[in-house]
Amino acid sequence: MSITHNQDGVFTVVSMNGRFDALGSRDFKNVISLLLDAQKKRIVLDMAHVDFIDSSGMGALVGVLRTVVKEGGEIRIAGLIPEVHTIFELTRLHRLFDIYETATAATLEITNE
Repeated sequence: MSITHNQDGVFTVVSMNGRFDALGSRDFKNVISLLLDAQKKRIVLDMAHVDFIDSSGMGALVGVLRTVVKEGGEIRIAGLIPEVHTIFELTRLHRLFDIYETATAATLEITNE
């Protein structure tokens, strides 16, 4: 899986591409850790190009969510393809995350703090 990130207003958009499995999970956690170290705590995960996610990927998402929230941040997920969205629903993780159609939609909605 390839991972890139860029700043879009108050959010850092992390774009993911490929299979989100055990190997991708390690890289994903490292990227999020670097963002938190840089005080970038409002994160949108653009998963529009993630074509597969397994239990390692789901576990990484939950672990990172806990860490980011503990640090006073938030994570939003965007662009899930239907197959990946179904996995979120089957595992009920759609209840833990704010999910948006696109990364742009996720960055436009600002919550009051």
